[in-house]
Amino acid sequence: MNEAQLVMLSRQGDQLAFNQLVELYKDKIFNMAHRILRSKTECEDVVQETFLKVYLNLNRFDEEKRFSPWIFHIGKNICLDLLRRRKAPSLPLDQPVVARSDQKLSLHEVIPNTGPSPEGEVIERELSSKMAEMIDKLPAKYKNVVYQRYVLEMSMEDISRANNIPVNTVKSRIHRGKDFMKKRWGKTLLIYSILLFGFF
Repeated sequence: MNEAQLVMLSRQGDQLAFNQLVELYKDKIFNMAHRILRSKTECEDVVQETFLKVYLNLNRFDEEKRFSPWIFHIGKNICLDLLRRRKAPSLPLDQPVVARSDQKLSLHEVIPNTGPSPEGEVIERELSSKMAEMIDKLPAKYKNVVYQRYVLEMSMEDISRANNIPVNTVKSRIHRGKDFMKKRWGKTLLIYSILLFGFF
């Protein structure tokens, strides 16, 4: 039974089919999470939460699209949420902390604001939207691998397994996909890609 059939049956409530999807993707999701989080315990949590969200949202999945980018996107978002939580201070921001022997400051004053400004967040969203639009206009055989490599940050080997193609084919398609994008968008693409993904 292929992946598309498993997804279709899972949407119809077939628990055995969903269990097979879990078996297909649990290690891949774990490995992706480990590259981001480097924590076995957190990665196990990511796997569980990913499949819970997949199960609850299967009715929203577009069966005309590939399942793997969808599930990896869910998993990556969960990882990023965990990273944001890591950066959050564990003490209330207004709780006094000792800065010097004669002075107390709140965590608001001690912890630098390293996150993007509201303006920066708007720019980042616009860049991400433009880059997604560019990737979406790639020919189908390049689109998936470029998305998986630079948006989902999957390894060449994981992309190879997810698409059932050799690693050399993955590398070739990514290279050709990038060439296609460069020819079509030129310097505009160069700016977006470096700012967002650090490639080209």
